[in-house]
Amino acid sequence: MRGVRARGAAALLLTAAVAATPTACSGAGSAVAPPTPVAPATTAPAPAPAPAAGDVAADPYVGDPAVVAVRDYLRQQALAINARQSDPAALPAFTATLTPAALEWAVPLLAANLGDEMPGPYPVGVLTSTRDGADRVELQLCLQDRGWQVDRAGGQPLNPAHFARASAVVVRSGERWLVDDVVGAGEECSAAQVREERF
Repeated sequence: MRGVRARGAAALLLTAAVAATPTACSGAGSAVAPPTPVAPATTAPAPAPAPAAGDVAADPYVGDPAVVAVRDYLRQQALAINARQSDPAALPAFTATLTPAALEWAVPLLAANLGDEMPGPYPVGVLTSTRDGADRVELQLCLQDRGWQVDRAGGQPLNPAHFARASAVVVRSGERWLVDDVVGAGEECSAAQVREERF
């Protein structure tokens, strides 16, 4: 996927090393509310069967603040790509979804993806959600990492569709939930495990 970075040295589409502790917020407001307190280190089961694309009623993670934060990041990333804009000063809605540490990988990643068109945010599905205390959540994701961006002239996908697993770390700073890291795991997953959102 061109919007997530891979594990190891190569940069793919997601992010950098997972932060072990919450980082400071960027100062912008957010409508994402804090979660209901949950016992530490609980893991929610993966949906079985996975919801069909667009079937939000079957998605047990709809409304989860950490999931909302990841989806908001992906939406703002896609809007910035379509606007051909990677200057953080011109993208307050994009930067407001990320911790300061995440901006270090997300802005160069965004700049590398300018030029093509996004029909919506990268399709994503949540496989599991693990809460390490009240302020840190690790999500295991399935993402469409290729075949989503389209050529601006003809509207055709740039390559065949491919779906891969990734992990995301989301942290709470005050009342806000921010994406801290997203890293591709390299393992494949299924198109049935993601949800599409189109502009």
